[in-house]
Amino acid sequence: MRYAVASGTSFGSRGDEQERVRTSLCAVTARNPNIRIGAKAASNHGAILKKDYPAIAEAVREVAALDRGGR
Repeated sequence: MRYAVASGTSFGSRGDEQERVRTSLCAVTARNPNIRIGAKAASNHGAILKKDYPAIAEAVREVAALDRGGR
């Protein structure tokens, strides 16, 4: 599993809720080697597909390569 993490401000979140979630990702990935952060994008979750599609495409290519025996 690869994730592209949006690092911009979040719609509807209060205070530092999203940043706390992002910070907890290190512990999650440390516990499970099958989960990796493929990219950290500058946009927020509402615009990540529009503005940071290259990062998402790279994460998809990385997972596809695993299926072909790469990486």
